[in-house]
Amino acid sequence: MAKPEKLSPYVLADLQARESFRNRDFQAALDLAREAARESLEAGDQTGWWNMTYLQAECQRDLESLWDCLELSRQLAEHPLSAAKPALAARTHIMLSTAHQGLGHLAEAAANAARAAELVSGDEEQVDLQIQAQRGLIAALAESRRVDEAWRESLVLETLLTDLVDEDTAGKAYWVIGNVAFLSKRIEEGGRYHDMAAEQLSHSKDVDLWAHFNRASAVMRLEANLTDPATLRCIERAELATDIVGGSERDRLEMSFVRAYWYFLTGDMENALTLSKSVCARSEFLPTQTEGEARFLLGKVLLANGDSIGAQEQLRTAQVLFESASATERSEEVRAFAAALE
Repeated sequence: MAKPEKLSPYVLADLQARESFRNRDFQAALDLAREAARESLEAGDQTGWWNMTYLQAECQRDLESLWDCLELSRQLAEHPLSAAKPALAARTHIMLSTAHQGLGHLAEAAANAARAAELVSGDEEQVDLQIQAQRGLIAALAESRRVDEAWRESLVLETLLTDLVDEDTAGKAYWVIGNVAFLSKRIEEGGRYHDMAAEQLSHSKDVDLWAHFNRASAVMRLEANLTDPATLRCIERAELATDIVGGSERDRLEMSFVRAYWYFLTGDMENALTLSKSVCARSEFLPTQTEGEARFLLGKVLLANGDSIGAQEQLRTAQVLFESASATERSEEVRAFAAALE
């Protein structure tokens, strides 16, 4: 019997990097992907270099090293392979959009996601990429509070969700459509889309994804002033899932923000104050627009606790943060809220 052919160092590093990534050992995956990219470059394998550099960007994204993710994505966007293959270019623009959104650059996030969607529009073989791009575009528009635009893009996204789309992809799409429905005061539709998302995502084995979905769903419901049992179930599911996977510092802070929001709306001002202060004290781990939301909440909590001077300070900070993130409509909402107090 012939002996199995010995794997080349590049192939071995590639396989090990992907296995580490599947196992959520992102640092190991990053190191192995970097080595595989170097070896592929030495061998003149441009496709191998591209794939392993993209995997590095994915690892940096999941390690929340977003500036590094942005730099790698820019390198990929400028590579000749990306210029020659629209699907590869679309993937780089989706990654650029994700990095920009995490860094609070909402205008850049929306522009890159729109470019990605344009690159693969009408290509039936790349419908999953178009769905990813639409999701990124909608998320950036929604966080900017460009709600009318986000809703129009949501309707485009829904047309892509055929029976051929897998459960996870459909679930993530219904999730983002539901977010926009809630933000645009379509409360019943928001609940329906999030129920559809939950049905699809509950079949997933990705506990981290389940945590993110329930946390985001809870935020949207709280934004709509819903303090019903369904909202509390979302919060509790998100807390349980976050505890199981551990979560990053950002995950834990965003979970604390959600719980503080719940306490505020249900009248538990003591716990709302304690939690919202602790979130803002570690805001360096949050995207700019998320810190803006946390400061806005803290301002309202301080006001409810009788500290109008402290409240105004937090509201001013929230305005600046939203402006910095290009969420000008949200900044105007805070400014109007603060003006009403005067």
